[in-house]
Amino acid sequence: MTFLSSTHLASSLTLLIPYVSRVNSLKTINSPYNPVHPVSRNQSQLCMSDIFICYSRKDRALAARLKQRLQAEGWTVFMDEHIDAGHRWAEEITNQLAVAQAVLTLWSKNSINSRFVMDEAHEAADRRIIFPARIEEVPIPYGFRQFQTPDLIDWDGNTEIEQWQLLVNSLRKHLMPASLVVNQDASKQNRLTTNTRHLLPAPGQTFRDSLKVGGEGPLMVVIPAGRFLMGSPSDEPERRDSEGPQHEVRIAKPFALGVTAVTFDDFDIFCQVTNREQPADEGWERKNRPVINVSWHDAQDYCFWLSGQTSRSYRLPSEAEWEYACRAGAGAGTSTSTPFHTGTRISTEQANFNGHYTYNGSTGGKYRKKTLAVGTFPPNAFGLYDMLGNVWEWCQDQWHDNYQGAPSDGSSWEDGESNARVLRGGSWFNYPVPARAAARNYYYDPVNRYNIIGFRVLCSSSIE
Repeated sequence: MTFLSSTHLASSLTLLIPYVSRVNSLKTINSPYNPVHPVSRNQSQLCMSDIFICYSRKDRALAARLKQRLQAEGWTVFMDEHIDAGHRWAEEITNQLAVAQAVLTLWSKNSINSRFVMDEAHEAADRRIIFPARIEEVPIPYGFRQFQTPDLIDWDGNTEIEQWQLLVNSLRKHLMPASLVVNQDASKQNRLTTNTRHLLPAPGQTFRDSLKVGGEGPLMVVIPAGRFLMGSPSDEPERRDSEGPQHEVRIAKPFALGVTAVTFDDFDIFCQVTNREQPADEGWERKNRPVINVSWHDAQDYCFWLSGQTSRSYRLPSEAEWEYACRAGAGAGTSTSTPFHTGTRISTEQANFNGHYTYNGSTGGKYRKKTLAVGTFPPNAFGLYDMLGNVWEWCQDQWHDNYQGAPSDGSSWEDGESNARVLRGGSWFNYPVPARAAARNYYYDPVNRYNIIGFRVLCSSSIE
């Protein structure tokens, strides 16, 4: 089991006092997200949603939780909770139902007695796109009993239970033809041509690459090209000199970034195939938690292996790419300028950090003392989860004390004298200060492995 010792922390108090609390031994740390749950596509433009949720208004809380979890799987989900002003409710519902690729119907005492729910369910059944689930102990309505119906009664958000997996796997099989992976059976895959395989989908779209050994790589989302101001302004509370001077960076081409940090599920496949020792999970479980206790070199090895498995180029993001993705703005190619993509403050209902400490007048919160499953909180406007908190994320760059002479094209900066590599995002163990979009951590050498460190991967297009 890997720990951060008080001796290790004390050796660099000047860096860690504002960032890390000192204890006799550390276990795990942080996970993010803001109260505003951005919608990746403009509903008013009637973009096709992967999943339409059919539910009774009295079941809204559970439906919203389901929506969040399904979005964490990489799907777009429509609920009638945010119909734009000026749009007629009945017309919008009808239109969205017509373009949905799957309809998740929630059976409850209220829904089986709702004419609207039953009408929507019958249309979905007629189109053979209905995926029902029971959320209360009620008889399944007549005419729908032939459909496999997972029981999500008293579901608390646990994505590991069999009935949730049954629902998600059924949806994945149904929706998979719309993704890049058209068939998980490698012997029967209808593979795209080599040139097409190497093209990224449109910005905002998600994909998974199939692995030559079977299974799939991490879920990726395409980030649009754009410009942003990197670093923090001199008046940002608790900023550090290493975050300046602010400078404009141009991201010339879209790139794909992991929707979440690489998980134990992802990394354990790599370990099994390469006969590599699996990193310790500290007893917090593996599966869909972010992999921890991995060095920068471990992350490089995984990227090299993943590139060979997928015939694409995977790597760690540069510092600039990471901050641009973290600062995701509401418009394509735009970015936020506040300390967090959530605004000027952050809470432990938005991210996983040490809530015993506050930032800029925020209220105190929880200190969970370990990582959380990826996707626990809503994503930023680019559809990225846990950019703030949960685990520090390795970047490609060598450490530089400030941005004097930094690249302006988004490329990694690797001509420094320091052996240290940059970490971004803060963790479950840290104060909220290092979870700021501009915060940088240089304390760790590329060989270090700790339970506050993970990484996410980038699938690149060339930089102009």
